[in-house]
Amino acid sequence: MVKKVVAMLGIAGFLATAGVAFAQTSTTTESGTTSPATVSTAPRTQPMVLEVSPSGRVLLRGTVDSVSTDSLTIKSWGGSWTVNVSSTSKVLPNGTALSSFQQGDFVGVQGTVNQDSSLTIDATLVRDWTERKVLHQEIRQNIQSVHQEMRSGTPRIVEGTVSNLDTSAETFTLTAGNGTGYSVSLTSSAKMLQRNWTTLDFSTVQNGDTVRVWGPVASTTISASIFRDISIPRR
Repeated sequence: MVKKVVAMLGIAGFLATAGVAFAQTSTTTESGTTSPATVSTAPRTQPMVLEVSPSGRVLLRGTVDSVSTDSLTIKSWGGSWTVNVSSTSKVLPNGTALSSFQQGDFVGVQGTVNQDSSLTIDATLVRDWTERKVLHQEIRQNIQSVHQEMRSGTPRIVEGTVSNLDTSAETFTLTAGNGTGYSVSLTSSAKMLQRNWTTLDFSTVQNGDTVRVWGPVASTTISASIFRDISIPRR
């Protein structure tokens, strides 16, 4: 019974910010505001939307027809719209590059009508609802996978700061809050996650990051099968 309680407490600790991750991926509008509603992805019916204010402000929703380095062509009401995306435009979900947008993706755009070109918008914000749905599914799968992994053995979770990082060998020193230093190596099948529970590219980890690892501890050595960098994505 004691082992079962410890296991559940260990899982709860490792998943401590899972609720926050889901709250951050809930009902966010093109304007960037969020509500505490249940987790949502793209609008169910994916309706096209075109709203233009007297001052030229635009809200557009439609389907991507083509992608270039600094613009999108989107099919919506009125035909095919050119959406100019500048370096100051906000692209969502956070961390998404314009090049990752795909033909057929359902997107939302906020911006202003371009006075010099017809059916053209200068975007202040672009959101890929399809990418958002994919990220949400990835987060769910990663959390479920961590649950299964942690229930398969005796939980041992250590949180601390990374130093002596070798990204190619996937080894580092982890200094826990009590000052204890652990030599950590990742298993060949280790699950590597970001703070928001999306999959992590280990090459992006840096010395000084705060991480959580799970795995058997032998003295001050840890063979970790779960690695989560709670400093990434970086603010």
